[in-house]
Amino acid sequence: MTKHRSKAQTLRREFLKQSACVALLGSGTAAMSGKLQLMSSAMAQSSAYAGLSDYKALVCVFLYGGADSFSMFVPTDDVAYNEYASSRAALAIPQDSLLSTAGPLGFHSKLSRLHGLYQEGNVALLSNVGNLITPVTRGAVLNDSALVPSDLFAHNHQQAQWMKGNSSVPASVVQSGWGGRMADMLQDANAGSALPPSFSFHGSNSWLPGNEVQPLALNTNNGLSLLSYLDAGASSNNGARSNSHDALLNQSYSHPLKQQAAETIARAKLGSGQLASVIAANQSFDTPYNNSSKLAKQLRMVARLIAGREQLNMKRQVFFVGLGGWDTHDHQTPRLNALLTELDDSLADFYATLAELSLTDSVTTFTASDFGRTLTINGDGSDHGWGGHHMVMGGAVNGNNLFGELPSYEISGEHDSGDKGRVIPNLSINQYGALLGEWMGITPGDLDEVFPDLVNFGSDWQAGLDLFNT
Repeated sequence: MTKHRSKAQTLRREFLKQSACVALLGSGTAAMSGKLQLMSSAMAQSSAYAGLSDYKALVCVFLYGGADSFSMFVPTDDVAYNEYASSRAALAIPQDSLLSTAGPLGFHSKLSRLHGLYQEGNVALLSNVGNLITPVTRGAVLNDSALVPSDLFAHNHQQAQWMKGNSSVPASVVQSGWGGRMADMLQDANAGSALPPSFSFHGSNSWLPGNEVQPLALNTNNGLSLLSYLDAGASSNNGARSNSHDALLNQSYSHPLKQQAAETIARAKLGSGQLASVIAANQSFDTPYNNSSKLAKQLRMVARLIAGREQLNMKRQVFFVGLGGWDTHDHQTPRLNALLTELDDSLADFYATLAELSLTDSVTTFTASDFGRTLTINGDGSDHGWGGHHMVMGGAVNGNNLFGELPSYEISGEHDSGDKGRVIPNLSINQYGALLGEWMGITPGDLDEVFPDLVNFGSDWQAGLDLFNT
């Protein structure tokens, strides 16, 4: 008998660690990999994160298509601007239209509200970030001696590599994203929660799935709908059905897999009920927002979940939202003006909502994209590039600062990977992500697991990158 119990316990332990079940969250949701899943956390073990008492959330704003950040943030120094204008030709943003800062980059005029947040110290810029395995130089790229990510400049490959954060390994082999690997590390902080710490309001993506924790993809309009035949609020008959269902789940099963299935379904049912309750209880804020903007609606739903963090027993959360349309091969100026206006208003309204909740110091929002764009003009647009500038927003951010070195804007210059102005990044996404992970409380040793390529950037990979206030 002893031998049999030991084997059963072993089976159950392995099942708990590796299995996931389909969450009973109803037809109002989308799902990662085609199914909305909840990973069992019953085997969560004590860790450095179990005792975290403060609340922090990370919000990834992915700009699909390759955002032209060289039009978003433009050098203001006369020498650098003239080099920039020469390379960008008709795409160059007029120098006298830029919103100036104390630093070397000015903001596009359509980013006026974010510029204001920058001036107040609540937004920082990171210069020339991109997908790298190791630091590389123009010479090494030109003579083919550089170790560079595969399939540079291809949308689908670069989106996957950017989100997975492990470009030294084929993307098809890497099954998790760096947001998901952070969630793996931090799940123990959310003791007692029936839900994972990771949520998407832009469908399936490669950033949120973890090796242990699987994210929830929720509907932007209503979050989720409970199963119609178990939702007590939908029909007077549903209460009896739900009670009968609970009775089945609460039975004791001798087979470990049956027992775990019942426990996991019960946990999913509990979690879906909590989630629906939280979303319903946080329907409105004083801060207005543009209900016709897809990005604004996504961020509004993020704010609703953040507002319900205590009801959900959450200390750490990661969120994913997205905005498409950034592949500006043609008609770039009018398209970019519209995109920047939507981005500016959505992020500024989100920050104002966090201020209303007194949570600006607890939530950090950052931009990401497939890649930057070329400095050279492509008809009346730009082509796929490599490095680009990014924004980080939050009360904990060491704002009103630019981190990282500005690239050369010269075609065929020091930072051009060829002759099209595809700028070689100075900072890797590993460094960018690790700074965010460190703020979330992830220890240095665990950061190396989240970002396997980080070791290629030396032990001083943080030098000069004081992105957060200490």
